[in-house]
Amino acid sequence: MRLISIDPEQLYQKDPNIKREDVKTLQEWLRKQPHLPKIEESQAIIFLHSCCYSIQATKRTIDCYFTRRTRHPEIFRYPSADRLNKALPISLQQYLPRKTPEGYRVLLKRLMDVKVEYFNFTNEIMLINLIIALSIHKHGISEGLVSVFDFQGVALGHLARVNLSVLKCALDHLQEGLPVRVKGIHVINAVPFMDKILALVKPFLQRELYEMIHIHSSFDSLYKYIPKECLPSDYGGELPSCQVFWEELKKDLFDNAQFFQWHDSQAVDELKRMEKSTVLDSTLGVDGTFKKLEID
Repeated sequence: MRLISIDPEQLYQKDPNIKREDVKTLQEWLRKQPHLPKIEESQAIIFLHSCCYSIQATKRTIDCYFTRRTRHPEIFRYPSADRLNKALPISLQQYLPRKTPEGYRVLLKRLMDVKVEYFNFTNEIMLINLIIALSIHKHGISEGLVSVFDFQGVALGHLARVNLSVLKCALDHLQEGLPVRVKGIHVINAVPFMDKILALVKPFLQRELYEMIHIHSSFDSLYKYIPKECLPSDYGGELPSCQVFWEELKKDLFDNAQFFQWHDSQAVDELKRMEKSTVLDSTLGVDGTFKKLEID
């Protein structure tokens, strides 16, 4: 049975700044965009909230979201069972159950199997996109999102397997199409070559987002942004271990297969687009892997 998206009435009650007339305006605009899929009222609300109630910004975000999902199925669509079974043992990417005092949701990502030969960057991006899409539709709006990236076990060999085209597409999606308010990116267990990683992502990030990156030398530093009660026990927190959340991730992705199949059906039909797309092809001018990239 497909996950039913959150009730729109709950979203209106949760945030009185969401105006019903603005949602109706978006729905009317969508009816005049034959290339875009039909979206539910709750989806329109989530997009509007993520864009701080700007109708024009919301229109672009909706177009970017569904256009990239359609153009790049390898990192957005629900995969075959075989691919999912190969990807899931490698890493954890999961929303944690407690919000920060500011009301931000916390997304944790870390390797669970550090062997370089099993690391597939495209699969990593695919998994994090799946869990974000599931959470957005299941939980609706929040004040913001903070991400925690644990680099424990990351080696230069992992970095050499980063596909630049996939990386750029993922970062473009984060900045232009993802209906969440990003409030912070926190790195723990930083590696000695962190400067190379930052040099890799900086050209693809808007200045505002790049300045949200915080590299922590200790868990105490992290606690200033994300308190212990919001973190797993692996980081001195009060939540269960990462192993528990890893098992939840596997269950979430398999149990909600019908939701993902429905969401994948919300595709863009470029033949019906009336105006030239403003969504840039993320592969233009970027090719290869990090090992081919020269950094000063």
